[in-house]
Amino acid sequence: MKTKKYKTAAHKRMYGIEVACKATSRKLMCGASTEAEGMALTVSHPLKVDVASLAKDICDATTATETDVKLVWDAMSERIVEALAHGYRVDLAGLGTLNMELSSHKGTTPPTGKEVRISGIRFRPDKNLASRLADVKFSVEGAERKPLTEAELEEALREYFATHEDIHVRELARIGHFAVSTAYRKLKAYVEQGKLALVPKSSHYYRWVGE
Repeated sequence: MKTKKYKTAAHKRMYGIEVACKATSRKLMCGASTEAEGMALTVSHPLKVDVASLAKDICDATTATETDVKLVWDAMSERIVEALAHGYRVDLAGLGTLNMELSSHKGTTPPTGKEVRISGIRFRPDKNLASRLADVKFSVEGAERKPLTEAELEEALREYFATHEDIHVRELARIGHFAVSTAYRKLKAYVEQGKLALVPKSSHYYRWVGE
């Protein structure tokens, strides 16, 4: 049996771990029109990786100091922003590419240069990024949970609104163990029944207004 070789200590730690996921029931399309039950999964790790922790890992795996890594990162960040500002697409080898997304706020056809604004930064993952994570193991939390019944959901909502002023559609999906699309349908039904109302100037938050 061959032993897997690791490039760095940080790379070695990536394998053999279990990443916790949260699961909710959802409908999956199989083919053109057939629906099948499946699970919608999201990573539920409460922590995040920042520059300081990355610098420490890189320091442990190389001869660079944490200060060196942070200085290089700051310089790279500035160069990346500068490149994007000049209209370049930034290729981060092994990770993906960054580029600006633009829009014309006035919606003219065709727009002039003065009407074009930046609408966001798009990240396109490298096509091999997922395959580099293929050895990561997962443990699923909530896979056996069934969606709440109407009576259970209404009771859960009463308890929720006892301590909260409004609810987001994703929070309802979490509480009821639904897909987000199902949560939207549930909210719409409650609004039609006069039990919930959309928060003014919002498209995703709802308040409890009556029985």
